This record gives sequence, structure tokens and C-alpha cells, in this order.
Amino acid sequence: MSHSPPPHDVVIEELQPPPLPGMVEAPHASGHDCHDTIGLSSTHAQVLLETVHQLQAGQSQQTALIQKLHKTVLTSRSMINELVVSNSELKEELRKVSTALQCGGCKKKEVAFAAQSTLSVAGQTADEEIHNIIEARKRKQAWPVKHSTLNCFSVQNDLVKLRFHHSEKYQHVPIRIPKTEKNKDGTKPCKLCSEGKIRRKTTWMCAVCEVPLCTRPLMDEDGSAQTHHARWHSVRDLASEHRRCHDELKNGRESRKRAKVGEECPIIDGGEDLAVKPDQAIQMI
Repeated sequence: MSHSPPPHDVVIEELQPPPLPGMVEAPHASGHDCHDTIGLSSTHAQVLLETVHQLQAGQSQQTALIQKLHKTVLTSRSMINELVVSNSELKEELRKVSTALQCGGCKKKEVAFAAQSTLSVAGQTADEEIHNIIEARKRKQAWPVKHSTLNCFSVQNDLVKLRFHHSEKYQHVPIRIPKTEKNKDGTKPCKLCSEGKIRRKTTWMCAVCEVPLCTRPLMDEDGSAQTHHARWHSVRDLASEHRRCHDELKNGRESRKRAKVGEECPIIDGGEDLAVKPDQAIQMI
């Protein structure tokens, strides 16, 4: 009688279903593959972080470069203004020298001195020099200039340099005249057009020169006319410009008086430069 083999000697293979057509068996995940994936992600994150840092550094360099270019433009503008003014003044002084040589007399020395003064103003003026000019006048209690303002800013070389110097630190923009106990409304007559009883009040003054100046044209002038603030910083002979501006103000008021004969009403001529906003004033420079 034969006996069947014991159950533990029987080897039974588990049948696996055949793979479907087109299906590829996926590899088994292992700890080694997982570590490779994590390491790759960390490398990508580090590269991205370095790229962000490089972009930020580039942006900072670009901002610094723009600021440097802005400062260079302001400095170039100051030098160009000084050279243009000096060129026109030199032509005028040469004409005077030529006339003096033909006529002779004691005026030769005065003309030569005037030409030398004009030459001394030419060229670039540094911020440090302007700072020293203002500080020296403060020590002498001569700042701001309150007496003979037109003459001082026309013939005194330090004030001429200050008037034509433009930089990021010293920008000739209109600012409000501060109110005081004696000047509660914060207004003063414009130095370029006011004289005697014919005055035009303004609430604006130059931030650097500290001189009250109109920031809008007269009523009879069109919008393209230069303001008295702009004229102050663009002409060399302020005395002649003052006479011209004063005559314009005087003639404008007289013409309006004649047009309003018999009418008892105040003269409205834009005689007070009070209603201009700061941003409008800057645009009119």
C-alpha cells in the first residue's frame, strides 16, 4: 500500500496573472531611490535660492546706478548753466573791452575787473563750496540776504555761484515762506517785480537762495512765459530783469485801471501769488 508525501513536502507555486499588453512592471521603491529624489529636490531649491539672491543683488546695483546717473545729470546741468551764462557774459564783456580800448579813459580797469569776475564764476561748483558760502554768511549774520538783494545776487561772486548751482542737495525749488509773529500770513513781496508801492505778494521763496519769488506768470502773460522764480535762476543781470518785470507789473495794472474807469471794484491782476499748490509751483519753474 503506497503512501502520499506529507503536506509539508508539497511545493505549490502561486500563479500570477499575466501582464496586460503594453503594461511595464514598475520597479520596486527602495530606500536608496527615495534618498536620491530628496537630494535632487534640495539641490534645485538651493539653485533657486542662489538665483533669487543674485537677482536681488542685481536690483540693488541697478538702483545705485540710477541714483548715480541722476546725480551726474544734476551736476552736468549745473555746469552747463554756468557755462552758458559765462559764455554770454564773456561776449558782452569783450564788447565792453573793445569799446573801452577805442574810447580810452579810466573805465578800462573796471571793465577788466568785471571780465575777471565773470571768468571766476565759470566752471563747476561743488556742494561743499556752496555749503561753505552759506555757513560763512551765517557767521557774519548776513544770511539770508535781506538788503540790496538784487545787487548782491548779481555782482557778488559767491552769491552768483549759489544762484546758478544745481545739485541733488541744493535744488532751487519753491517752498513756503514760514509764518512768524511779524508775518502771520507768510507772505512777502516778490524780489524780482516789486518796488515801492507796486508790489506783488507771494507765499513762495527759493529753497536755496531763500528769496521770495513769484511762481506763476502775470495775468497778461500766457502760460509759456517764464515765472519770476525761473528768471531769477536763468539771467545774470538781475537789475535789468527787475526793471523789466516791474514794468510789466506796473503797465499791466495801469492798463486794467484804464479799462475799469468808473467801476469801484478792486484790481484783480494776479497781484498776489498765493493760490498755487506746491506741485503746480514746481511745474512752473
